[in-house]
Amino acid sequence: MSDKIIYARDDNYLIVRLRDGDDFFETLLSLLKKEDIKSAVLVSSVGMMRDVELGWFSGEEYIKKSFEEPMELLSLTGSVNETEEGKIFLHLHAVLGSSDLTTAGGHLFKATVHQTNELVFLLPTNINLKRLKEGEGLLRLFPERKK
Repeated sequence: MSDKIIYARDDNYLIVRLRDGDDFFETLLSLLKKEDIKSAVLVSSVGMMRDVELGWFSGEEYIKKSFEEPMELLSLTGSVNETEEGKIFLHLHAVLGSSDLTTAGGHLFKATVHQTNELVFLLPTNINLKRLKEGEGLLRLFPERKK
């Protein structure tokens, strides 16, 4: 992880630049904890990733595939949520492009920043985004208005 995370924050937005070699999840979770952000919506992302693990949910389990080579970050969407245990949960889906201009996409489980990642989060001011277990035990989104 970089010594210093590059970011700016106001009441509505968190804008972050991650650096080459950063563990995507470790670095981002560290910043979210530092800033006490438990609810956010990812609205923009660009950059590159390597050592990526993507998954597709079969209805029973995630089928995962790893990609070592650097890939262009074409799309990354999702949200930051708080679980019942008070932990921060990142629910992110990625579409990545390879050097032969093919794409791969799915639930993002793991990634290392390659060159840079630039992320813009919207911070809801009156809504909490909670993740609670439901049905088959998956964490589902439960938005709630702040009291």
